[in-house]
Amino acid sequence: MRGKSAAFLGFVVGFLALGVPLFAHHGTAVSYDIHKVITLKGTVTRFVYSNPHSQLYFDVTDPDGKVVHWAAEMRSPQNLRSYGHSQKELDGKFTSGTAITVTGNPSKSGAPVLVFGKGVLADGWCLCNHEGGIGSDAPGAKIEGEVDEK
Repeated sequence: MRGKSAAFLGFVVGFLALGVPLFAHHGTAVSYDIHKVITLKGTVTRFVYSNPHSQLYFDVTDPDGKVVHWAAEMRSPQNLRSYGHSQKELDGKFTSGTAITVTGNPSKSGAPVLVFGKGVLADGWCLCNHEGGIGSDAPGAKIEGEVDEK
C-alpha cells in the first residue's frame, strides 16, 4: 500500500510542478480589466508577429496634446493564421504610420497597455473580435485620440 501512496504523491507533485505554470500564463483577467472596454485612435508604430502573443504598438495623442505610446497584446501567430491572416498580410496592414482605431480591455494598473479586441484601419479593413484578440465592442464609447471637428 505504501508504494501506491508514494506513486500517487509523486504524480500529484509532478502534475503541480508542470501543470500550474501552464495555467498561470492565461491569467488575462489578473492584468486587464475585462469589464472595461476602451477605444483608441492613433497611428501604428510597430507590429511584432511572434509567440506567445503578437504585439501591436501605436501612438495616441491625449487631450492635452501629449503622445502616449500604447501596446496591444494580440493572439498568437498560430491563432491569427487559423483565422486566415498571414504574417505578410498583417505586416502590410500594420505598417508604421498607418492610422488605426483599436478597441480592447485596458491594463488594471493604468499602464498604456491593453488586450487587443479589434483594429480598424482608415480604409475600413478590420482585424475584428476573436481574430486578433479577446476584447469586445464598446457601443457609444468615446474614442480617445479623436479630434472633435467644430
